[in-house]
Amino acid sequence: MKGWFKASRQHLALLIASTMVIVSACSSGGGSETVNSNTGNEKPTATNTTSGGDSGQTEQEPLAIKLMYNFDGVEFPKEGNDVQKYIEQATNTKLTVSALPGSSYEERLPIMIASDDMPDAFPIPRRHQKLPYVVNAVQAGLFWEIGPYLEQFPNLSAINPVIYENIAYEGKTYGLPRERALARRAIQFRSDWLANVGMGTPKTIDDFYNMLVAFKNNDPDQNGQADTTGMTAKEVGLWFAPYFGAPNQWKIEDGKFIRDVQTEEFLNALKFEKKLYDEGLMNKDFAVIERPEWTGAAENGKAGVRIDVTGSTVGLDSVVKENLGEQAAFSMISILEGEYGKRINMEGGHNGFFLFPKSSIKTEEHLLRVLKFFDDLAGETISNLFVWGLEGVHYEMKDGKPVAIPDNKHGDDVGAPYGAPLGTLAPAINAMQGELSELGQLEQELNAENAEFGIVDPTLPLISETFLEQGAQLETILSDANIKFVMGSITEEQWRGEVERWLKSGGSKIAQEYEEAQSKLNK
Repeated sequence: MKGWFKASRQHLALLIASTMVIVSACSSGGGSETVNSNTGNEKPTATNTTSGGDSGQTEQEPLAIKLMYNFDGVEFPKEGNDVQKYIEQATNTKLTVSALPGSSYEERLPIMIASDDMPDAFPIPRRHQKLPYVVNAVQAGLFWEIGPYLEQFPNLSAINPVIYENIAYEGKTYGLPRERALARRAIQFRSDWLANVGMGTPKTIDDFYNMLVAFKNNDPDQNGQADTTGMTAKEVGLWFAPYFGAPNQWKIEDGKFIRDVQTEEFLNALKFEKKLYDEGLMNKDFAVIERPEWTGAAENGKAGVRIDVTGSTVGLDSVVKENLGEQAAFSMISILEGEYGKRINMEGGHNGFFLFPKSSIKTEEHLLRVLKFFDDLAGETISNLFVWGLEGVHYEMKDGKPVAIPDNKHGDDVGAPYGAPLGTLAPAINAMQGELSELGQLEQELNAENAEFGIVDPTLPLISETFLEQGAQLETILSDANIKFVMGSITEEQWRGEVERWLKSGGSKIAQEYEEAQSKLNK
């Protein structure tokens, strides 16, 4: 796996660049497809059902596609808007889009799938991947297995194969992932504060701790008041675990699955977080704080450190400059080196994945045309749209490179309604390359480096029936125990007792089922 990542540094760098462009755009508020008829004497393929605009083949009528997805913007563009028209013309389609706010979308999914009245394609949110309603529907055969067809589509097959493995069900690929960097956790820190207290960028756990102490005690904003804190936090148990040698949720040892909480390394990480809590180096309300207050502490100059993802640092830096002045600045690191070397937890590498229902896509030929649409979305023409927008509206060309037009509403017009929800292969892979800011360049570098030191969660492609049925309740046992231990309301012995309760309540059975699932995949 390491070899794959080293060989794919350019892909990873471009991946994070496109994620950065689309995400930051959302937060700010190939040629056309042509189709040949199939005589029925040959098996449908991407080339004999649809073809690119440069092939010289006869163009069919536009393909009508019904889509439903989550929309995290302010107001979805009106029907017939220029961006959707551009997409339809470039892909030879006629789109019907049902865009719902994230919470409404997630509530709608189980009902829609149960009714078997579904659009042609819709995404499953990342955290719903192993929920019973999704797993049961896949196992019942409601969706197309797309794995055997991917090699026909150059852009879809260019997505990191590890990500396809992470979203597989019993070793089979049903989902088309919305690709994200695999290891993108970031420790975001006020670089101007660090200079004010006379310290350099932290490289180790001890460096990080000393930085928090200085941010709390040494007047890093130089206003003569004791009004700053080290870190704004909203959870415990995961952020520091890899630096102390703990596994990423689970590890396999001698064929047995072992949960992170069963290791001394995880407990050592938890003890470190308790030290930060006890010494007032992080907020006391981490267990109940809402996102606006959590991020607001960093944006308004209260806290000097926030732990989030690499792609949000550019936006955070922009906000803090707007709030506090140009001298305020954030930078970031991802790895704190310790006795276990460089380590960082990997995620699934996706922000959900599209499924393709058999009830609405009834033939193999129809499926290939829909997949061709998504392949076209990942091609050069639409990648340029997703990253830069419409020329003359969102960007202009200068010296052969695209330059964003100030206040161009790219997020409202393109990023939130189309780029973020419909992007599969990272758009920057095939889009025009513009100039990156210093933080943007750092973002690329960190994600490429992180992939080389990533720790995988071996359970991502596996299914445990017990976890499907009891996972939420069992996870609550562990998360509550971690919170209580950090806050000092339970002792280490009591914390270990909660881990034992988790094991007896179903944790041991989950581990056994993962072992059995892994054994089946290895046959």
